[in-house]
Amino acid sequence: MSQFRGLLMKDWTIIKGYVLLALLLDVIIPLGLAMLFPFESSLGLLVYCATVMIMHILVPIVLLSILFTKEMDHPDIFFHSSASIHKINASKFGIVLFATALSLIWVSALTFVFMLFAPDLIEMSNFLPFVAAFAAGILFFSVLVAIIYYFYLTLFYTMKPKIGGFAYIVTFGLFIFGMEMWDRVMATQLYTAVTDFWVMRLDQTEFLTNIAHGLMISFENRATLQVGQLLVTALLLVFLYLLSAYWFEKKVRA
Repeated sequence: MSQFRGLLMKDWTIIKGYVLLALLLDVIIPLGLAMLFPFESSLGLLVYCATVMIMHILVPIVLLSILFTKEMDHPDIFFHSSASIHKINASKFGIVLFATALSLIWVSALTFVFMLFAPDLIEMSNFLPFVAAFAAGILFFSVLVAIIYYFYLTLFYTMKPKIGGFAYIVTFGLFIFGMEMWDRVMATQLYTAVTDFWVMRLDQTEFLTNIAHGLMISFENRATLQVGQLLVTALLLVFLYLLSAYWFEKKVRA
């Protein structure tokens, strides 16, 4: 436990300055955009805040890049650490997701404060759970993006000693190829059958109606929750992580 705590402190020391910068940008970006592109109503500021929240999907990529770059700059320490690759990854992913969640909570709180000055836009009783659900969705996609990025990061560090700078091009090409193959898999009947085996239909409640009216969103069809697709996604992420961790341990840290 003490070793893991030490890894957490080390990783936090590396990225804490970047986290503080992100918290500052959470304030500057929406207010700066509101000053440059003023809207007649406060809806514009809400859109800017929502945009900043969506941008948090990319935060794990940035922070993981910083952490692994710092580690690879000191391979004499990183490669000969007694900590397992899973413990190292747990520290990095844990710190990155904590920082992402911290920034999301901060910008959500700022959005709530902004909306206090526009009570006519959305009732506060309905606005809070909507922001919480929206932030939770962003955090979920952040985890998904972080694991996929770790997979390609492993490929990059595996190829870099052999082909040098061309590893950037090859990794990007493999990413495009992987996206194309995944699109083809999603178009198959097998994927549809697997992901549609448990579909939950969500009733359009008064809460959703009020949110839709306030944000000018139209619910033409009933919302659904595809549990099968969530399970398939979770299994795929677990497989990608285990494969990446094994590959990183055998090919990069070897």
